[in-house]
Amino acid sequence: MTLDLQTRAQRRMRRAIFVLGGIVLVLVAALVVIAVTGGSSTTAAPDPKPSGSAGPSATPTARPNNGGYVAPNETVKLPDGAAKSATGNLPVQFPHTPEGAAAMAVASVRNAWSLEPAQVRAGILAYSSSQYRDQMATAAEDGARGNRQYAKITPDTGPLPAGATLNAWPIGVKFTAVNSNTVDVLVLLRVTHAAREGADPVTNLVVSPGRAVWEGGDWKGTPTDPGQPLPDPVDIGTPFFNEDKWLAIQEGDRL
Repeated sequence: MTLDLQTRAQRRMRRAIFVLGGIVLVLVAALVVIAVTGGSSTTAAPDPKPSGSAGPSATPTARPNNGGYVAPNETVKLPDGAAKSATGNLPVQFPHTPEGAAAMAVASVRNAWSLEPAQVRAGILAYSSSQYRDQMATAAEDGARGNRQYAKITPDTGPLPAGATLNAWPIGVKFTAVNSNTVDVLVLLRVTHAAREGADPVTNLVVSPGRAVWEGGDWKGTPTDPGQPLPDPVDIGTPFFNEDKWLAIQEGDRL
């Protein structure tokens, strides 16, 4: 499917912002508790539609677009990691630059949308700051369960139903260097899921905030303020993508 066709298809799908309080998307509740209490409390799996401030919310916010495809004004080729993680075979050891921090955040976000606890845990071990890593890793099963609930997959544990899918495609990024060792990053992505074989896929637009810190010779993620204001999610190929100054993520020959 071409990007233009994808763009038109997105307009017919439900658009939502899934506001998340930390660098590892599926562990919202854990991150919020860690950020507020230092990790002394236990957490439950994040609810796809919780009440209160302890988890994500889904609200239709994407602006309508009745025009044709609009090419991104700006693109960024994020650097590759120089090595792979010991578990999960994930890219690590990114350059000590703002672009390297953004690349880590994008890799973390992409991996976090997984239905498998082992993959969620691998992402936590690869990308989380040591201050939070162990506490978050213990919640990996809850994170995968929360992802299944978000994708309306039943049951939310055990073998996956045939055709059940959850995929994240980062499409845009913004990053601001606080200093040489701290970079704030916003990742814009499409998250597509189907509960079972034959189910119509649903795509949401998501804005994910994170903070990258230079630690042990690599970029690692730390929790962000769950109350921070976030931009509305917008799709690539619309004028709003350019108006909101997103950088389109270029991967190989593909945007």
